[in-house]
Parts: sequence; structure tokens; C-alpha cells
Amino acid sequence: MRIEKSISFEELKKLFLQNYQEALNAFYVSQRESFFSWSKRKFQLDENTAADVYQDAILALYNAVLENRVDHVKSTPEAYLFGIARNILLKKASRDAKMQYVDDFSDNFSWMMDDDLTQKHQNQEVKDRINLALSKLKENCREIIKLYYYHRYNNESIAETLGYDNTDVVKARKYQCMKELKKIFI
Repeated sequence: MRIEKSISFEELKKLFLQNYQEALNAFYVSQRESFFSWSKRKFQLDENTAADVYQDAILALYNAVLENRVDHVKSTPEAYLFGIARNILLKKASRDAKMQYVDDFSDNFSWMMDDDLTQKHQNQEVKDRINLALSKLKENCREIIKLYYYHRYNNESIAETLGYDNTDVVKARKYQCMKELKKIFI
């Protein structure tokens, strides 16, 4: 059996119900190479860790499909699988300071809130962690981050609002604040 990457959740569920072992194995094989490439690039994982996470994510996806927890999901099974893996890896990263997520933190706010790739309780957990980390920052850092990431102010608007001399000062402060937030968050 061969499964195309563009398969829908509905088609995948039918295959799982017809012959779950063969379908699960075929889906596993169809996603494996791209998953290992992604996990190495984003998380710098070794083969064994990537394999463990991949197997856990595949089983979570399988259960979600059979339990009809993906009916509302608009993404592909591949994207959903990677979202599950990302959540597993981020939980692991919070426990294991050796693993590092290689991505710009400023891009992370969007995936943290993406309901298509994560479950709602996990979203709330991440939001709570962000809020806790933000509360540990100094007030001026908290303001810069909130204005930029939550209210979408540009650097010029932040400089005007907070009374900084120019946008270079804002950029430097934002960088320092994000660096501090990363330390607290991870």
C-alpha cells in the first residue's frame, strides 16, 4: 500500500479502518523522510530521538483520526503530524535544556496559537507559560514585547509610545528583551 502526502483525514481514516496495520505502516513510511529532515533542521535531533518522537506522533495522530478529533482540522495529516511532534518536542525541550529549538522566537507566537495543529488544552498550557515568562520580565521589556508582538506596533510607533530616541534603540531593547524571555521560557 502506498499513501500520498496529500491524503485527507477522511481517506486516511477509511484506510485505517480497512487494514490499520498496513495503512499505518504506509503512512509512517510516507512521512518519515520529511519528518526526519524537519526535526533535524528545527530541533537538531539525533536519529534515535527523532525516531522516538516520530513514533509517538504517529500513534497520537492515529488515535486522533480514529476518535474523530480531527474532523474540525483544516490542515493536512502531514501538517497535523508535525504539529503533534512539535508539541512533544517542546515539552521535552522544557525538561531538557540540552535540546534547542532552532527558529526565531518572534515567529513562534503564531504556531503557539494555531488550533489546526495543536489541541486546545495544549494551547492554554503554552499561553500560560508565555504569560508567566512575560510576568517575570521587567516592565519596560514586557511593554516592548506586548506592543510589538500582541498589538503589532512597528518600531517607530513603539519609540513614540515609550519615548525612545529612535528605532535603533527599540530594536536593541527588543532583541535584549526577547533574549531574556527565551531564557525564562526555555
